[in-house]
Amino acid sequence: MNPRYLLSIVVFFYFANASFAQQGELVARGHRRTTGTEDAKSSIYSVSQFIGRWQEVKRTNAGKKNIAFTDTTLLHFNDDKTVETRNTADDKMTMHMVEKATIDEDNSLSTGAEDYTIVSVSKDAMALQGEDEVVHYFKRSGVFAYELAEKYVPAKNNTTPEPELGKISLTKIMGHWTVYKRQAKPGFVTPALTVIKYLELTQKVDKNTASGMVTIYKSTVSEQVPCTVTIDGTNIKIVTSEVSFDLPVAVADGQEFDFGTTDLMYFCKQL
Repeated sequence: MNPRYLLSIVVFFYFANASFAQQGELVARGHRRTTGTEDAKSSIYSVSQFIGRWQEVKRTNAGKKNIAFTDTTLLHFNDDKTVETRNTADDKMTMHMVEKATIDEDNSLSTGAEDYTIVSVSKDAMALQGEDEVVHYFKRSGVFAYELAEKYVPAKNNTTPEPELGKISLTKIMGHWTVYKRQAKPGFVTPALTVIKYLELTQKVDKNTASGMVTIYKSTVSEQVPCTVTIDGTNIKIVTSEVSFDLPVAVADGQEFDFGTTDLMYFCKQL
């Protein structure tokens, strides 16, 4: 073979191999960059999803069974991504803290006061799991009960409102109600008395009856239990497996829901 041709073939294969090696390196580098991007983790949640007020309404254990609790957690996420944590017990504030809210890549939410794992969040409800595996359920609230209580101004004569005339509308008592004020005669409320904290009516049974959940409080324990509520003239009957109430209604206009007696009166607002 002509030496010139032989030399040309050798040169051709030399540069071809160098080109393939360079392309392989670029592909490998590109693959490493792609893999790095694919492996990067980020949370599917953002603090902006939580902005607003959230009031705890239920707790469950690791077995998903309802558990009683003696305090209530209130979370208020602000536009500047800070979160105010308040705890109340027996309508008294026991803790108030303001910290920066952060969400990590493993969907853990830190409020400064507690570290949670986000279980779910929607427009009006969220579930957060604590480090003790207890799941805390929250409802979005337009205003907290303690804020309503601060604005409440009792009548000058401090008397219980008289019931409105006419039939009570079941439609106007449906929804999520929080007791923002209780007015009781001195000494009437004792640790042995069961009182109402929240009333959640979500399902109409018939024209006079609805079902839902009621949060009751006795001694130092709060508990959320199923209930039925029946309109009986100007009274409402709240029935659970543990306790029942039969109370006259003073106001039921869809925004305010007040019921009770001169011994103990409940003032409620929609959550």
